[in-house]
Amino acid sequence: MNNEEQLDFSYIMNTISKWFLLILLFAIIGLGGAFFYNYSLPLEYESKTTLYIEPQVNSSAITYEGILTNQRMAKTYMQIIKSRKIISKVIENLKLDLSNNEVLGMLTISSIEDTEMISIRVKSLYSEQSKNIANEIAVVFIEQIKTDMNINNITVVDEAIASEEPLEPSIVKNAIMGLGLGIIIGLLLSFIIESMDNKIKNHDDVKKYLKIKTLGVIPNNSIDLENDNRKKYTNPHIGADLKIITDPTSVVSESVRMIRTNLNFLDLKIINVLSTLPSEGKSEVISNLALSFAMLDKKVLIIDCDLRKPKIHKNFGLFRKDGVSDVVLSKGVKSLKETVQTFEDRDAGIKLDVLTAGSKVSNPSELINSKSFANLIASAKEEYDLVLIDCPPVSSITDGVLVSHLSDGTVYVIESERIDYQVAASCIEELKATKSFILGAILTKVNVKRQKKLYGYKYDYYYSNYNK
Repeated sequence: MNNEEQLDFSYIMNTISKWFLLILLFAIIGLGGAFFYNYSLPLEYESKTTLYIEPQVNSSAITYEGILTNQRMAKTYMQIIKSRKIISKVIENLKLDLSNNEVLGMLTISSIEDTEMISIRVKSLYSEQSKNIANEIAVVFIEQIKTDMNINNITVVDEAIASEEPLEPSIVKNAIMGLGLGIIIGLLLSFIIESMDNKIKNHDDVKKYLKIKTLGVIPNNSIDLENDNRKKYTNPHIGADLKIITDPTSVVSESVRMIRTNLNFLDLKIINVLSTLPSEGKSEVISNLALSFAMLDKKVLIIDCDLRKPKIHKNFGLFRKDGVSDVVLSKGVKSLKETVQTFEDRDAGIKLDVLTAGSKVSNPSELINSKSFANLIASAKEEYDLVLIDCPPVSSITDGVLVSHLSDGTVYVIESERIDYQVAASCIEELKATKSFILGAILTKVNVKRQKKLYGYKYDYYYSNYNK
């Protein structure tokens, strides 16, 4: 089995697993519909009489031609049985309150293949009536052709008997058909919905649609909340988003360290971090990533360039004022060294610098696009081992594109199962058009249980062992 076949099988199983409840719902609806259909229909009973056409014997031997003649005659007899003369006589004898057409609608005549036998089947709402009509048709037919055609080689092999079990509706058969139809409809809807889902879910989607590599995956926090017995580092001055300090042994923290390793090999100084939309976890990623680099005794600076809705200062418990906007607008009066704030956690032995967004401004894009801002980035590059820049979402604001042009590389943060790949691809094309160097993507809030095929076993193994 090649890789494409494996991926197709994985896609099928993942889709079925994801939409299992929808498939189950339609299976129940199909089964319920079948039972409703079964019990809404009247019960029908069927009785059968079998006639045998004896070969005409003119000598001591039965000829093959005689047998073939009888088989051909069976078709003629079948038409005679359904004639008005026979049916009317049956209605008269049994005193039925039925018309000829109604009796014909109840009647099924067939010849048994490669035999000289005729089967007469009668369906009725009443078991006794179906038996009586089938037997009476046989009697009237035999008497009529004996009288009219002097044919007396037809006998009754099996008389009809009253059936105790109804023929229709077939409860089991209809239930199976209803269940099967429900499952098929559920599966079709599941694959239609899945084919219309353009969301980026895993690193395969990143590679397929965005043509960039994945630097790492940040699972959703629920995987860490399943175990309440682990010791967590607590500090009242540290925000809950700084998992690498508050919960250093968590899966999220280990995922951040993996991203740090991938970026550390690139040995770049200015790294810009972008996302498509707000609230994708970009600020949390950059805050924890900066702390993880600081743990390596690197001189790290975070610059908050989201001048509209800054969050970095809140993560570290700092003040917003005297930040990026103040340095740029001062045109050299305020320096980088004068405005940076230092975050330090002595218990964890971590220290890094933060340049907050600064005072509110009415023209953030013009400020970011100014020469003073470019000088600020150049100064930061000289002073620090690593500078991480937090920019606003790139889908509707140009700030991130402008900063990416000044950076050594850009990291693109994508929230799993939220962002349409067409939108993300358009943003990345815009970045490439400005000759930005895209390092790769970081997937956040990944449901590793739903993406079990790609991530689950890895995280399950770690989760089950790190607390031992």
